[in-house]
Amino acid sequence: MKHEEFRPGESFWTPSGEWHCTDIGRRTIVAIQLETNLEPSWFKGPPYAIPEVVFDEYDFAVCYPSEEAMFADRAAQEAFKPVPGNYGEG
Repeated sequence: MKHEEFRPGESFWTPSGEWHCTDIGRRTIVAIQLETNLEPSWFKGPPYAIPEVVFDEYDFAVCYPSEEAMFADRAAQEAFKPVPGNYGEG
């Protein structure tokens, strides 16, 4: 994702799960990770009962606007990985 695609109050996904954007800085965003095993009141804030995490511009490459977009991109990356042992034989 790009910095301008994040919106406070909206979710995004990383390989570690769903996140909720809580704040946007000039070059960073801040978010809390949504975990299904926690009481919903923990996600109300600020302040939040769980830690907020800062994502910088290097982290944006693993952020996706939806879970479907993340799975599609990861599947495309897997399709282009070389298969070990299939090169140089013959």
